[in-house]
Amino acid sequence: MERRTSRAAGLPPNRLETLADGIFAIAMTLLVLDLRFPNGNGTLAAQIAAQLPRFAAFVISFVVLGVYWFAHHQIFHFLVRVNRTVVWLNILFFMGAVLIPFVASLLGSYPQDPVALSLYGAVLGLLAALGYVIWWYITGDRGLIDEKMDSELVRKVRLWIAIGPLISVGAIALAFVNPLITLAIYLLLPVAFILFNPVDSYLERLRQAEQ
Repeated sequence: MERRTSRAAGLPPNRLETLADGIFAIAMTLLVLDLRFPNGNGTLAAQIAAQLPRFAAFVISFVVLGVYWFAHHQIFHFLVRVNRTVVWLNILFFMGAVLIPFVASLLGSYPQDPVALSLYGAVLGLLAALGYVIWWYITGDRGLIDEKMDSELVRKVRLWIAIGPLISVGAIALAFVNPLITLAIYLLLPVAFILFNPVDSYLERLRQAEQ
């Protein structure tokens, strides 16, 4: 599929893609800074065991950021140009992404605290909501995406993204009832998004058609 990036048609999307790569790379790297070296108090095994909540928050958050980076990359696959609105919507999205290391640190320090769990879910929900707004905006009749875009895929992706904020709200509510269930939701949510990504099958069909 050719991507038209003529400046006459609007701003090319490659600068935003480059910024996204940098933002996500830095945010994913910052996650590891919350892991602590043993301090000499107690046995090494006990000190490592005490770090397990931080390791869990690291793993979950790293995968979450990876999922959002890949989803952002897939969205930009269909863009032929961007305008100011797309730029600023993405800036807000990046702001949410760089908050992940902060809320991950809170989650690792207070893994069963409803406030820490709620803040983590709120950032996940914010990212999903902004992702939905970006997709809704670029797939409107604004000439921003490839004109051959499948309208059925547009609908499926909207539903796929819309699930994220709803699940986040449910996870936040459960944090005050059963924190372990909320943690399980945060762990399974990125896995579900990976397994049920409608864009993957669509791009695979395009590759097969081109062969």
